[in-house]
Amino acid sequence: MLDIQKRTSIIMHFNKMHLQDSSIPMWVIKVKGETYYVNHVDVDSGIGFSTKETPDNTHTKGSLSFKGKVEINDGIARIYP
Repeated sequence: MLDIQKRTSIIMHFNKMHLQDSSIPMWVIKVKGETYYVNHVDVDSGIGFSTKETPDNTHTKGSLSFKGKVEINDGIARIYP
């Protein structure tokens, strides 16, 4: 469980290992230097996002970047203002 009540930077991307093994969670959330694997992400209205491109990275070519608060519980992430 994770519960961050202060606005912070949140990075999210698709976990391509999920394509090889569906038991691996579909999404990767990175916040405060830690990585979390989740099956579902809810983003409340009022949260904008931008894209983050990393073409030289062999693993993740792009991700979404949010600024907000985050809760992660039982494989579900919630991002809110």
